[in-house]
Amino acid sequence: MKIKTVLWDVDGTLLNTQEGLTAAYRYAIEQCYLSSKTDEELESFIGPTPQTIFMTHFGLNKEEAQRAADIFRERYKSHDLFKASLYSGVEDVLSSLDKSGIQQAIATNKRQDYATEICEHFGLADYCDPIIGADNENKLTKADLIKKCLEELGIFDPSTVVMIGDTEGDKQAAKDAGVQFLGVNYGFGFRNIPSYASTPEEILILIKITP
Repeated sequence: MKIKTVLWDVDGTLLNTQEGLTAAYRYAIEQCYLSSKTDEELESFIGPTPQTIFMTHFGLNKEEAQRAADIFRERYKSHDLFKASLYSGVEDVLSSLDKSGIQQAIATNKRQDYATEICEHFGLADYCDPIIGADNENKLTKADLIKKCLEELGIFDPSTVVMIGDTEGDKQAAKDAGVQFLGVNYGFGFRNIPSYASTPEEILILIKITP
């Protein structure tokens, strides 16, 4: 890869957000009187939009799913947003990329307001600008969010951009947006794929950046 710009996913890539997200999903499920889920099932919800989760796993229609998503998101923002931690090595990777002159930005399915808040809280905003999150109704796809990053960065050649993420959704979004993709095996989606990074430090090796 010849990389000038790195776009980051957040959940499962920069931050381990499992505790907060599963707590918020559990709360929304209880408030909407939906069938309970195991911890393993709740973990599998991380990545897609909450509307998609409530339609796919609970059979809600679009309007019902939006109401459930609103409950989930408000609970997450008010109680569970900071129940997370940086993956070990992430800060060093961000710093190394910054020192190498690589511009960095974030494209996440988190709603814009708390995407900004959590990135500022954990210091990600010190390295990544812009931070692009989802609209409340999730009318924008992940590919749209990536394209919005490129637009704000003034990038007209997406071939020098890599999206780093932990799910098939991230991979498809990168393809749809015309940027390169690098997966990580330590998050919530991919496991043991040889061409992907198994630690944050391996990201630097795979995109040929010297720490």
